[in-house]
Amino acid sequence: MKQKEQASLLSKPISYMLFGTAGFLFLFCSLTGRDLAKEGNILWTGRYIFRTLGLSLILGGALGSGICFLFRRAADSERQVRSKPRTGSLPIWLSWLGERTSGSGTGRVFTVSLCLTFLAWIPAFLAYYPAVCAYDMPVQLGQIAGNFYNDHHPIAHTLLIKWAMALGEKLFTGSGAANAGIAVYALGQMILLAAAFSFGMTLMWCRRVRFVWLLTVQLLCMFYPFHWYMSVSVTKDTVFSAFFVFLTLVLGEISDNPKKRQFWFCYFGAAAGMILFRNNGKYAFLVLLAVLVPAFCFGKERRRFWGRLLAVSLGAFMAGNVLLTGIFHATGAEQGDRREMLSMPIQQLARTMVYHGGVGVLPEDDNTMEEADKALINDFILNEAYRNYRPDFADPVKSNTNTYVARYRAGEFIRTYLHLFVRYPGDFVNAALAVNAGYLYPGDVSHAWVNAQEGQAAGGGYVQTRWDAEIEMSGIYKDSKWPGLYEGLEKWADGNAYLKIPGVKYLFVPGTWVWLYLLLTLWLLLRRNFGRCICLVPIWGYFLTLLLGPTVQLRYIYPIMIVFPFLLFMGKRVTVQEFQEPLRKRGSRSVTDEPIH
Repeated sequence: MKQKEQASLLSKPISYMLFGTAGFLFLFCSLTGRDLAKEGNILWTGRYIFRTLGLSLILGGALGSGICFLFRRAADSERQVRSKPRTGSLPIWLSWLGERTSGSGTGRVFTVSLCLTFLAWIPAFLAYYPAVCAYDMPVQLGQIAGNFYNDHHPIAHTLLIKWAMALGEKLFTGSGAANAGIAVYALGQMILLAAAFSFGMTLMWCRRVRFVWLLTVQLLCMFYPFHWYMSVSVTKDTVFSAFFVFLTLVLGEISDNPKKRQFWFCYFGAAAGMILFRNNGKYAFLVLLAVLVPAFCFGKERRRFWGRLLAVSLGAFMAGNVLLTGIFHATGAEQGDRREMLSMPIQQLARTMVYHGGVGVLPEDDNTMEEADKALINDFILNEAYRNYRPDFADPVKSNTNTYVARYRAGEFIRTYLHLFVRYPGDFVNAALAVNAGYLYPGDVSHAWVNAQEGQAAGGGYVQTRWDAEIEMSGIYKDSKWPGLYEGLEKWADGNAYLKIPGVKYLFVPGTWVWLYLLLTLWLLLRRNFGRCICLVPIWGYFLTLLLGPTVQLRYIYPIMIVFPFLLFMGKRVTVQEFQEPLRKRGSRSVTDEPIH
């Protein structure tokens, strides 16, 4: 009866309204993203607003309604399938893995998946030996060399690099000691990320996901190109991504089976790891806490569960921050500049200045901005750095900002910001859409070239592999053990070859994932699978922090990309009733009525 109620909900008007809204948003972001890419600017005239909103409403509504209809048919089909016992049969040659409900079976699945995934990444490790040393590593190596730390980059990750280099010098001698230490770090990181994937594979196994989908996701873990690069990249984002996968997956398991203590310990550790290894990890977790509070207050049916989850979440949040504070004081670190949090206002003010400040950068500049507003912007953005404004990248301006103005002249700063927003709303909206085009518009390509700057060496594509001179000064140098593969991977990365693959490229571009998650969220909500919805909250919280960030990069969106296949195939609660008949046919012992994982 419950299945019928859930399926029938998709045929009610509210479902078509929600899917229609999702379609409207998709068309709006696609149209404005296309226009910004083509014209460089959008004039928000009445005609343009009417045309864009009208097309988005009509075409987006039709698209959303069509998807809703397909989802309804899928729900009806699933109800018919689930009316029969679900055996989840496996090929005979995999029978040695054992029953899906047995502890030994899950242990074997985890081990096999871990080994296969790790071995599949070894070629990338050999090609880029000792590792891909790009992204923030030059700055972190500078902190290690000077023994002077700040938390602009997570100190815990910087210390990991330091300890790896120290281990290399302790275990090895000669000029390659630092390289060997970084190689050990890369291998450890590969194991951690592979373990996160194997955890997801094990949960899919326990939920009796069909073999064809198990195989598909396992092959995706092994050969998805970005896994090869990110697994061997010395960056905080890979470590954070592993903890992020653990946290989101275990949240759903806790909701379905709160009696499993090991899930609670895993959740606690993953939450602390998120906070330690990315500065915006704590803000994504705060969004989860903000949702858990009303769930506890108003969720009468499961108040005890929500209360326990809220208490453990608060404990994990405090533990992560206590650890962070302890590391901060133990290293004598200083607080980093908070300009990263101001990326969006910086972009909006810089764009408004070049279009209305009379600075002579653009012919469209109408010089209508008031002198008081110009004065504050010049105090905030030093050396007229707004002249370096790039729609897709905040760093050229952000690196020349005086955050003292926003911090100690907050009232004046906020008044000026709001005044300019009211006067030039179109420029503020354009700035936000342009810097986030890669996240919102699947047709965007600016994300692929954001780090490819003139006069710089190769390796600045969507996948960054560029080595700076500061890295080699630290005794870390390229020593590829597979030069031929290295050259092939470099061509693929630096040339952004994924954009040349019709259709398949949308599995790689960042602008696809927010819409896939929106559909998944609506599917779960309309089927009243609220337990599974809770594991999407950290994802949406993290995505909100990305929208306020400086640009679109693979390493930023990577945690969201890699957890999606697991969530897609684990949207149903699995109880023992689904296994009872198949187990009896096999002559197995009796089972309880608790959920099985």
